Amino acid sequence: MIAIKFRKSKAYLQPLFLLSLLIAGSYANENDQHNEDETNSPAKNNQNEKILKENYEPVFDEPLSELMLVSDALSEINNSASQSSNVTIEESSNSTTNAENETGNIFKCSQVPTEPVVQLVNDTELIKLLMPGPKSANRNVAAPCIAVLFYSKNCPFSSMAAPHFNALARAFTDIKLVAINAMHYHLFNTQNGIVGVPTLLLFHNGRSVIRYNGSEYNLEAFINFIAKNTNLIPIPNSVVTSPDFAGPVVSSPSKDSDMFLILSWLFIVVCSCYYFSKSRVWKWMVETIQRNWRESEQHAQHEHME
Repeated sequence: MIAIKFRKSKAYLQPLFLLSLLIAGSYANENDQHNEDETNSPAKNNQNEKILKENYEPVFDEPLSELMLVSDALSEINNSASQSSNVTIEESSNSTTNAENETGNIFKCSQVPTEPVVQLVNDTELIKLLMPGPKSANRNVAAPCIAVLFYSKNCPFSSMAAPHFNALARAFTDIKLVAINAMHYHLFNTQNGIVGVPTLLLFHNGRSVIRYNGSEYNLEAFINFIAKNTNLIPIPNSVVTSPDFAGPVVSSPSKDSDMFLILSWLFIVVCSCYYFSKSRVWKWMVETIQRNWRESEQHAQHEHME
């Protein structure tokens, strides 16, 4: 029974063995063909490259060089156009910014005819004049403008600027010119940052907007200051006349005594004496005087006894 079963199984295995041999042989043939193709591919590639060079190189050499020249020319044109556009854009932007800067510093003043005379005011009158109106504080909105001169009667520089400021009222009849004694009304000095006299301030709608920072206090400088910062046009041929030296702002320094100056000198003298009395020099002087006094008394008593 065992021998019969082994024979039957052997009969079934023979076809399977033959089929595996056929498959292995076909796989080996495919590998051989693939290796042959790989060894022959470099030669075929070299042949293809030679064919392409022979057929196409003569055709495309000249057109490629011409195309390169055309592309270079186009790139140069584009660069020059971009540079010119950048220059024009920068010039236009600079011109617009300069125009904005020139017009941005001008304050629009309402043109109301006034008397061509400088008005001397005190603190209450100046507060009333500088009361802001209902209009906006924008410089482009027309509002009342006032030029205020802070001066001192005892200051020689204020006296030198006085006749020119008096004549300024005739050059601009659409702006109010006032003057206030800065030594009597210290409240406005702290509010407006007045540290010296004379000082000229321009007020727009009750607000201090610009200060005169020039070194020359004459009529021409004052006219340029107001014309540059406002929309007002000065009256031509304005000059300083002899009545301008008479007033309203005095052109000669007064010799009145200043109480604040006297009190300051008294304070300095008292403080100096006090600190000198605490010094060693003062003590040495006192001791020397006392010693000489005692010696003179003893000498007088000795002569009296003789």
